[in-house]
Amino acid sequence: MTGFLFALCFALGLALLGFGARLEEPLRRLIAQQRNAVAGSWRRALLGAALAVVAAAVAWVVTSVFVLALVAAAAAAYAPVAWLRRKREQDRRERERAWPAALAQLADALEAGVAFPAAVSLLAESGPAPLRSEFVSFQTQLRAGGLEAALDGLAGAGERTADTVALLLRAGLLELPAGGLAPVVRELSLVLAERFEAREKARSRASSLQVEAAVLALSPIVLLLLVGSASPGYLDAYRTPAGSLVAVVCGLLIFGCYLLMRRLGRVPEPRRTGARG
Repeated sequence: MTGFLFALCFALGLALLGFGARLEEPLRRLIAQQRNAVAGSWRRALLGAALAVVAAAVAWVVTSVFVLALVAAAAAAYAPVAWLRRKREQDRRERERAWPAALAQLADALEAGVAFPAAVSLLAESGPAPLRSEFVSFQTQLRAGGLEAALDGLAGAGERTADTVALLLRAGLLELPAGGLAPVVRELSLVLAERFEAREKARSRASSLQVEAAVLALSPIVLLLLVGSASPGYLDAYRTPAGSLVAVVCGLLIFGCYLLMRRLGRVPEPRRTGARG
């Protein structure tokens, strides 16, 4: 009995060591991503706080109205967050725009008789710039862990298009390796290009509505500042407690309408295809 328990514990230990070795690299990447995310959050928080203090001080010196200083501080604190969201959206759209060209280049290489690993290496060197790092990572995982690990890494990017490409490559190279992958890849390239064009039209209309929402939200504040600069006594009513309360309520209503208009004009993002990862 003792020998059986010893053998069982030994086997479990070996299994845990092997399982831990497989999880080491994903866990290391996850820890690095979380560390970078926390460091970036602290930097954005400090930058937002500094901008809020400066904006509030400037607004107070110019108008001596507490509510306007509070609005300026809130807008300045939100500016880094808005900039980061816009940058992420631009990067995501650039990657979405680059996928059809990358798949067309992959199909050209496969039709020319280039092996799949060599075609991936070609994309990593001369593919569309927004996706080169993606294919460099794919090539590294392909050499280190094989095709299964590389496809899991591609699906782990968290993007719907990457999920779709990973599912197609998994089906064409692992699950149903019947050849003829190049025509399927080219067809997917055309479908993604058409889908991107349609979504760009919807995003253009949504962007116009968002600009209109921002203009409508800022118009009352700008008008109030212009009237106050022409007639400083006009702002005296907003320096009282009752005037401050009215200004806060009006500001919340304007901000709520702004958020509602942005929500009505938002283009819903498609759900991920649920690639295995």
